[in-house]
Amino acid sequence: CDVSILRSKIIVFAEKMKFLLSSVLFSGVLLSSLTSSTSLPENDPSPNPKSVVQVGKARFTVLTNHLIRMEWGGSIDAATFAFINRNLPTPVFNVSKDGNWTIIQTPAVKVRYLPSDDTFSADNLMASIELNGKTVTWQPNPTGNATLEGNLLGTVRTLDGANGSIELNCYKQYRGDLHCQLGLVSTQGYVVVDDTNHPQFDNSQWPWVVNQTFPQPQPDSCAKVERENRRDCGFPGISDFDCIGKGCCLEKGSNGIPMCYYGIDSYQDLYFFGHGHDYKFALKEFTLVSGKIPLPPRYAFGIFYSRYWAYDDIGDMEIVGGYEQRSIPLDVLVTDMDWHITFYKEANEGKKDQAGETIGWTGFTWDNHLFPDPKAFLDWCQEKGIKNTLNLHPASGMQPWEEKYSEMAVAMGIDPKTNKYVPFVPSDLKFMTNWLTIVLGEREKEGIDFWWLDWQQGEAWIKIPLVNPTFWLNYVFFTTPYQWKNNTVRPFLLHRWGGLGNHRYQVGFSGDVVPSWASLHFQVYFTLRATNVGFGYWSHDLGGHLGISPPELYTRWVQWGAFSPMFRTHCTKNPLVDRRIWVYPPVNYKIMRQAMRLRASLIPYIYSNARYAYDEGLSLLRPMYYEFPEAPESYTFDRQYFFGSDILAAPVTQPVSETTGLATKEIWIPKGTYISWFTGELLTGPQTITRNFTLSEIPVYIRAGTIIPLRTDDFGPLGSAQEIPSELKLMLFIGNAEEGSLHLYEDDGVTNGYISGEFANTSVSYKIDSSSSMLSVTVGPTKGNFSSLPSARAYQIHVPNFWPADKVTLAGKELPYVALRDSFDDYSMDSWTYDGRTLSLIINILTKQPVSSPVLVVASYGSYTALKPYTFYPGYVGLLGRLQQAKQLLDMQWNVDIVYQEDYFALLNATETGRRITYNPTNIITYAEDFGEYMKNAVQEVEALKNLKDSVKVEVLSLLSI
Repeated sequence: CDVSILRSKIIVFAEKMKFLLSSVLFSGVLLSSLTSSTSLPENDPSPNPKSVVQVGKARFTVLTNHLIRMEWGGSIDAATFAFINRNLPTPVFNVSKDGNWTIIQTPAVKVRYLPSDDTFSADNLMASIELNGKTVTWQPNPTGNATLEGNLLGTVRTLDGANGSIELNCYKQYRGDLHCQLGLVSTQGYVVVDDTNHPQFDNSQWPWVVNQTFPQPQPDSCAKVERENRRDCGFPGISDFDCIGKGCCLEKGSNGIPMCYYGIDSYQDLYFFGHGHDYKFALKEFTLVSGKIPLPPRYAFGIFYSRYWAYDDIGDMEIVGGYEQRSIPLDVLVTDMDWHITFYKEANEGKKDQAGETIGWTGFTWDNHLFPDPKAFLDWCQEKGIKNTLNLHPASGMQPWEEKYSEMAVAMGIDPKTNKYVPFVPSDLKFMTNWLTIVLGEREKEGIDFWWLDWQQGEAWIKIPLVNPTFWLNYVFFTTPYQWKNNTVRPFLLHRWGGLGNHRYQVGFSGDVVPSWASLHFQVYFTLRATNVGFGYWSHDLGGHLGISPPELYTRWVQWGAFSPMFRTHCTKNPLVDRRIWVYPPVNYKIMRQAMRLRASLIPYIYSNARYAYDEGLSLLRPMYYEFPEAPESYTFDRQYFFGSDILAAPVTQPVSETTGLATKEIWIPKGTYISWFTGELLTGPQTITRNFTLSEIPVYIRAGTIIPLRTDDFGPLGSAQEIPSELKLMLFIGNAEEGSLHLYEDDGVTNGYISGEFANTSVSYKIDSSSSMLSVTVGPTKGNFSSLPSARAYQIHVPNFWPADKVTLAGKELPYVALRDSFDDYSMDSWTYDGRTLSLIINILTKQPVSSPVLVVASYGSYTALKPYTFYPGYVGLLGRLQQAKQLLDMQWNVDIVYQEDYFALLNATETGRRITYNPTNIITYAEDFGEYMKNAVQEVEALKNLKDSVKVEVLSLLSI
């Protein structure tokens, strides 16, 4: 027995080492494996015969070392909504006997099964894994016994109507229309997904849902299961129709809530995920069997403008012009339901259409009072670089007033002369084919890029068990062969979550929430939990929907949007509710504009990580426990996360103090070294810190050794997200790391060529040579190609929190030092400069370098030690902004209190330190010493201002520390 245990541990260790090695190799996925022109194999729902173990009425499929499918009472090889690929390479496993028990052992999981004429239960089935030196065992116990323990939760269909949080524990969520799904990861080390008799796809060229109902168990099959031994056949919110239709027992509980449970001979179809705390690997393997997370078009990561309002083409053009004139980025224009014919007067009188829906809620015909020439308007948007989407509420089908009614009626066998409407039947292939081609196809020809499916008209429309219109419409719109130009244009849509497997059809629209701090606070948590089921591209109504969002709240919402999966503002139809940032007070407008431009500049970084989501199943936003699963803090600090691989974000979701004007927040810094992007503070974890933040500050921390690729600061405002930049800004966050690297991924951003090898990767690295006091930066030759890849590029290299150089060379040629300019375009030659406000060495390479050749830049040091970047003054960069704010507060006391500039010269001197360094960087050491004295004296000066109101004094003093 001891020998067998030892052998099992050796196998587990060997498998972990094998995976660790593959992970190391795959960490270069954006550079190495992606350079090969390989296409995806077709998904095959039939299992690999060598992976199947049949034991009596039970069938086990060993999908991977950690993932095992367990069926009793039959076998299903069709693709289901959640699982579309089961034909995987057969892993190493052994089958043995222990008395009457059959044992299936992989390097990671052991399954024990006692053949039985009864369905799976705690008496005949168990699966175990090793977790942190202990054996952890799952059994199909009655619901409530360790069913949910440790599950890290998933997501639900929508947040419509929420003011704060909603229940994500599916055993406490009784709304079946939310399609609640638990997470695929758990602190207990395993998760079991029940796919019993879930909807199936057929084998047609465009796979369609199979219309089937499974026979309900015989009454004695249900009666034989004692109440205390019943196992849920679905979550509490399951409808009677779905429960009976999937072949389970149904009984009404005393509380009126139905109990759906397995009969003694019920078919079961379970998937055991035994990945321990390797949550990232669990999600990776989920995508092996459930399909990859598709890469959205590049423009999707840009800025959306949306408002429920009766815009006409003039109004929409004014909106676009407002963004353009103010150099605010804009990529997608969303037009809500007023684009089509509406009947608000009749609707307000309670009139219904022939489908029994509110008249005018559904529509497919342009309102020519607002858009007299839709194609001309859409052509104008295209010339500006703006993508367009329209809102759809399709439940009323084709009413007689629709432009395409007659053609659609004839196609569906209805005489148009009867004026009978064409019902909306989303599960009918004939109807959907005609509707997509005759009706929506016309709008797409005019220039509509994708659709916003705003389905809100019930989840029980489709009379097939467990098939809901949200999931089904997502599938149809994403996979339609009629919209995406023969599968060359990359699919994209906006819609709510429909259930497990919906990660294949993104992105999400989370619905209409009440603007409140509670709603903002929950949105961060909600978004992170959804990544546990692969649904990582939620887009939210930034600012909330159902009312006014006060300036401070909206500003924080926009900042969260800058570091969220998608950036989309929206609000309800109300003259007092607006999401154009320029209608807010100037101080808020300035901060929001900065956040939006930061978001736009981050597209190269975001897009590279979106490709990683496609390859590895790891969403753009990653909970802390993905990286640090054994640290308790990674679970309790559940509203901070990694934004991509190297940016730790902790959005502020509470108002500032009325006394100090600052928001206080606890942040957990995990193991490693991190640099505060906006203050320059260097932090080593693990530790929990408490920091105060002004309205303009976002808690964002970068791993030491990271290179962040961005757009240069002078990109155009319209359509910039879709552009493949010929100028790149590279920010080196060195900290204490002597080496660092970046793998930049790019493709054309709009076609499906990314699947078949039409992409490119560029490696960027830096190294500090302490022996020669040199910092070298290398941009490697680009590997791979695609049609719109620039042949040459200009670069601007920023090294924040670093010394000014003695000499900088490009390919061995010395570059001149020049004074700092406002933007990259303001420089006239290859050069270097220094920004004393951010303590940044800046190297400008205006001469475009061929991407096929390496670029080498070297900064040499004699006066300073390059190996140990200085700690100038804790939080210096952030303090400069706060000092300016403090000065403005004191300036505003003129003619209010007797406060004179002569009384706070030290504060003024400290405020100007950044400029002094910029003008004369060779004196940086002297200025650094002076800054410390200025700060100490500035505090004393403010404390000594006797005529200053106490409230102002408290606020100013609060600004003089980080």
